[in-house]
Amino acid sequence: MEPKIQKFIAALPEAKREVALQVRDLMLAAHPSLTEDIKWRNLTFIYGKTNIAFVYSYAGLDYMNLGFMQATSLTDPKGLFEGTGKGMRHIKIKTPKDIPAAQIKKWVKEAVALNS
Repeated sequence: MEPKIQKFIAALPEAKREVALQVRDLMLAAHPSLTEDIKWRNLTFIYGKTNIAFVYSYAGLDYMNLGFMQATSLTDPKGLFEGTGKGMRHIKIKTPKDIPAAQIKKWVKEAVALNS
């Protein structure tokens, strides 16, 4: 893990840190070509040169968000995505047990396919 990513994760409160680490591991395991960086002060997942998704939160919130850049083009059978952006949507994750792992893996594969 690069120092800037370690710094991002270390700065999170413990509960958010656990969520961020598990989501990070899940995202990177979902596709071998996915990389990570810190962009806009958020942990961002990248395929090639295209930003696919990002993990973020704000002070005072008790959850982490996982946002997908082209979420409106991804399947969401359970209606997990929130937001009103033209393309971007996010899900809220309060605890590690709230992580919809199978769905996130599908979204990563769909997002990569959209950008291949």
